[in-house]
Amino acid sequence: MDGRLRVSVVDDHNRLVESLRLAWGHGTGFRVLGPFAPGVAALRAEPDVIVVDLERDDGHGLAALVEVCEAVHDVRVIAATTEQDPELGSAIVTAGASGLLPSWGAPGEMEDAIRRAIAGELVLPDDHLSSLVDRLRSVRADLNGATNLDSLTVRELEVLRLLSDGRSTFEIAALLGISPMTVQSHVKNVLAKLGVHSKVEAVRLAWRFGAIAMPASA
Repeated sequence: MDGRLRVSVVDDHNRLVESLRLAWGHGTGFRVLGPFAPGVAALRAEPDVIVVDLERDDGHGLAALVEVCEAVHDVRVIAATTEQDPELGSAIVTAGASGLLPSWGAPGEMEDAIRRAIAGELVLPDDHLSSLVDRLRSVRADLNGATNLDSLTVRELEVLRLLSDGRSTFEIAALLGISPMTVQSHVKNVLAKLGVHSKVEAVRLAWRFGAIAMPASA
């Protein structure tokens, strides 16, 4: 061992390995190893970090990333790509990687990304990070919406179902044998529980999670 950080590259060609070796040379404190096949092969070199190239010739970059992340536990994994789509950051983190190595970046930027990943940081460009945060918020909203629908009473669901059919307050009252004021009270409770501001939003949320059936014409 020469004291340099060991970077194992998982790839099906030599281009990324050669590019990293050329960029970093011997003075950066990195030793680039590989390319290795996905799985545990990259671990045999006892790396400090594993870099998975998403731009494989076989087109299975994300699949290779998932396979590597599932095979390793104590070694950080980071994806490398020239793709700049902000949505990619979410897919990379979902796969289990610690972030993104921008293949288009300067050698110093790539070196910084590697060191931060080894230190345990989540390494993503700002636009990718913003996309990830938005996605997490959406997931949280979905979970909250499903949970809130579960809190509705049978009567409240009946009222919501009739609202989805386009029934008025008076029609709902007549069908359920309750007063219009009671219907309005149920509607108010439904909106509060679901955290929405209109009957339309409440109905759409219920459709989305299957709490009530969506009309064929909707």
